[in-house]
Amino acid sequence: MEKRVLPVEESEIRVEGENGERKITGYAAIFNRRSENLGGFVEIIRPGAFRKAVEGADVRALFNHDPNYVLGRTTNGSLTLEENQKGLKFTATPPDTQWADDLLKSIERGDVSQCSFSFRVAENGDKWTEEKGAVTRELLELEYLGDVGPVTFPAYPQTSIQARSILQEAGFDFDALTSVVARAQRGLALTGSDRDLINASIMLLQDLLPAEESDGGDHDTREDGDHERLQNILAELELVEAKHHRRGEK
Repeated sequence: MEKRVLPVEESEIRVEGENGERKITGYAAIFNRRSENLGGFVEIIRPGAFRKAVEGADVRALFNHDPNYVLGRTTNGSLTLEENQKGLKFTATPPDTQWADDLLKSIERGDVSQCSFSFRVAENGDKWTEEKGAVTRELLELEYLGDVGPVTFPAYPQTSIQARSILQEAGFDFDALTSVVARAQRGLALTGSDRDLINASIMLLQDLLPAEESDGGDHDTREDGDHERLQNILAELELVEAKHHRRGEK
């Protein structure tokens, strides 16, 4: 399952209607726009990508992808999805609850201003191209749309930003590393140089991660978050290396 978040200026999320029946509308996806760097590649969603995924599907509108905060559902009509020329538009009629009222006020104030969706790509539903080291992924057909809805923070940039700053400070070519990971995720064979770069990065991250403390002392929450992101980066690189190590042994 993958998640994507729209930039503020493209989400067009807003509250419509009077107090009697207020609705949340916005765009969960925009067609034919290049995304920001998603960790070694940029992505473009093509028109028609959602057609099969939304046809008769049971899709929910969630706040922050949290199943405890359901804003609407297609099967009962409290959520409608429309794939138009611009992208995937949604309209949700939230429940009459305190948390939903609070969210409506936050959207009206601009505190919550982005939309997101979760999805799974159909087999052969995406197309990868590489030109001068730049990798592009086109989403052509999704087999499953999990949810749509407003989010407080984007889900994907933090890890890439953290990795870029750490690896660049250490003298590594971040763009080269993310390109290697993207090729690995596509199932392409890695060269010896590719694997050397991954292994060197793994060693660097292992050195940066502090030893686990067992004294039960207070910790800086912000530092804990940084350490968690480092661990996520390390785990991803180790997974790529392990897969290609096994492939080389066959």
